[in-house]
Amino acid sequence: MKKAISILLAVLCIAMFAAFALGSGEDDSSVSSGEGGTEASQTQSNESLTAKVGDTLTTSDLKITYVSCSEYKDYNEFVPPKEGNKIIKLTFDVENISDIDRYISYYDFSCYADNVAADAYYSVDDDLAATVSPGRKATGSVYFEVPKNAETIEVEYETDFWTGNKAIFVVQ
Repeated sequence: MKKAISILLAVLCIAMFAAFALGSGEDDSSVSSGEGGTEASQTQSNESLTAKVGDTLTTSDLKITYVSCSEYKDYNEFVPPKEGNKIIKLTFDVENISDIDRYISYYDFSCYADNVAADAYYSVDDDLAATVSPGRKATGSVYFEVPKNAETIEVEYETDFWTGNKAIFVVQ
């Protein structure tokens, strides 16, 4: 019995090392400008890529184009923003460049207004939530409630779970 447990533990250790080895590869994310201008790349450290409207973020699995950003005013009258807040809307085109289905949704994004976490706004019909087949595309939006007087607003998307690298979509 002890021999079987020892073998099982050895197999688990090898599997764990293999999982870490597969996950420790370099993240090859990049952002390219919509005007065909500059391109930045992200290394394995905890760097962040910064994207503006018109830029395309390319990860190993997805191409995410930051299509537009605006204040959203067509919200449900029964679910308005809190006093002193506004709703922002970011629209993205997503293309699956991998060879397996990929899921992306508004839950993958987080927002910070003046470096303080902002709440997501869910009372909409065109939110980003799709399983995208290889070579296919999806379009959708993410919404956040932020203070009207915020000086900086940024929306983050984690490009690599293992490294924690993030892309930052600049709102203002």
